[in-house]
Amino acid sequence: MRERKAVRIRPAHTNDAEEIARVVRASYTPHDAAHIPADLPIYEPAFHLRAMSDPATRWALACENGRPVGVAMWRLVPGVAHLHMLFVSGEAQGRGYGVRLLRHHQTESVRERPDVRIWTLHCLRDSHWAVRFYLHQGYTQYHDGDEWRVPELVAWIDSCKAHDNGWPLRPEKMLFYKHVR
Repeated sequence: MRERKAVRIRPAHTNDAEEIARVVRASYTPHDAAHIPADLPIYEPAFHLRAMSDPATRWALACENGRPVGVAMWRLVPGVAHLHMLFVSGEAQGRGYGVRLLRHHQTESVRERPDVRIWTLHCLRDSHWAVRFYLHQGYTQYHDGDEWRVPELVAWIDSCKAHDNGWPLRPEKMLFYKHVR
């Protein structure tokens, strides 16, 4: 019989930056080396320390017996909660931590901002495992022009343009969205 691990999701703090960077790096260990980005800013604790100073971001850690094994970070803008990061370390993948962190993000974003109507996220095209995960969780892949059919996307696109961040989409990234029910 498999040993049951004690899992808890808690807010992340600046003193967790080193562990967050470790989780992000370790999230790629089960995957083919050709799909592992060589050098990402999110591999470094300093990146997370800077990002944590942004009051619009929210951070959560999934901890197994007190040790971080997953991280999620999202930003709230009027009507939208955008998931910037969701990583689970390689040794903890397949245990439901990604789903738990995703649901935590969804629940907390709506609890804090009842005006949230849509959840969005970006994903690297080469991260086939992540694309499958988000599709399985009910997200829809964005295609040019969806904002005319899904007007809630305009809020996120306008936010990206206002902050010169993420729009138009870079060729290596995909946008996914899911309506809040």
